[in-house]
Amino acid sequence: IPAYSDGLMSMFYSKDDNQIAKENQEDFSDKKSLRIYNKDFDSYFHNPYILISAGSVYKKQDFRKTIHAENSIVFVDSGGYNLAHSTLDHKRYTDKIALEFSEANGDIFPILDRPTFTLGMMRKGKPVSPYKDYNECLNLSVNSAKYYYENRSRSDATILNVIQGQTVNQIESWYKEISKYEFEGWAYGGTKGNLGRILPALKFLLNSGELARESCKMFHIFGVTSNESMIYFQYLQLVFERMGIDLQITYDSTYWNRTCVYGSYMTRPRYIVGLGMESMEWTNSINYKELSKDFKLPCHCPICEDLDDAYGFFNNYKMEKGEEVIIFKKFNNMIAFHNLYLQLEYLENVRRIFSSGMKDVYEAFFPQKICDNFKLIDDYFNNIDSDKCDALLNKKFLSGYI
Repeated sequence: IPAYSDGLMSMFYSKDDNQIAKENQEDFSDKKSLRIYNKDFDSYFHNPYILISAGSVYKKQDFRKTIHAENSIVFVDSGGYNLAHSTLDHKRYTDKIALEFSEANGDIFPILDRPTFTLGMMRKGKPVSPYKDYNECLNLSVNSAKYYYENRSRSDATILNVIQGQTVNQIESWYKEISKYEFEGWAYGGTKGNLGRILPALKFLLNSGELARESCKMFHIFGVTSNESMIYFQYLQLVFERMGIDLQITYDSTYWNRTCVYGSYMTRPRYIVGLGMESMEWTNSINYKELSKDFKLPCHCPICEDLDDAYGFFNNYKMEKGEEVIIFKKFNNMIAFHNLYLQLEYLENVRRIFSSGMKDVYEAFFPQKICDNFKLIDDYFNNIDSDKCDALLNKKFLSGYI
């Protein structure tokens, strides 16, 4: 699920497509809509999923309608991450506010959990987390689950309970308190997509009977940046299908748009040697005034193909303290969708390989390391109580492997 940055959400909320085109697409030919999440718009490509952060936009009225996401599939991140980093006032931003915004604007959303992963972290000599300890985070999260359970008004929304913990014992302790409130699935954060955290959590939920529950339809992983992990999640989907478990595994990522701030421009996928996307960096140290007027970006995606004037696209400046400074605003907004297009194409090609249903095809396509980990995943769920699998998983994924 593409997670849209606060900057993109602000742009879509405050500007119509004509304004967006005027500010970002003067160097483009067709100037198509960037609202790829709405199939009714003439956009460069379409993807119906969109993740927004309630913690960043909850004060904006009619948010979903204003950004034209009425017929999209909207995942609302309730704001726990913001609370954990103290970028939201934990005394003012309440379960009531989060639930009301989520129901008004989303199709899928978690409870307002209070994450534990920032406990003990310091920023400029002060604690990052506004909460004093694990128990306070747990108690507030359980209270949130209770509030959502008792006050939800939409039966058509998918609400996710949330588990926390870096070890099975921590997950079990958290689950014991919060599982009394049943929702349509589970979400898990603070892992960065590491299988050494995610597989034990899934196995715990499996052993607890949660994944066999008819109303449990989704397991969502917050904040994934690793392309390697994204491959494993697709494989995990196949594993659960073979087990006869009707569970949709999802994850979100902001990698495609946040890296543009550093000039990241994805160039091509890597399937055999390495994994993920190769990229080059367009930095502000380059003298773009020396760029050929005939230059074309090295890509045939719909966005890059529509760019008529690459010289004009890169040469944007403003004066600061008497000096000319380059501006990358157009780059950040437009190249984000180039990156997303390539990322989605990469994942679709991986899905097609898995659709073969043949181990020989997997092994011909992926590096041996990845295929070895497919076998580990199979063994991990075929041998539910295997200490050997647990030890191997820890060695591979919790010792700097990803």
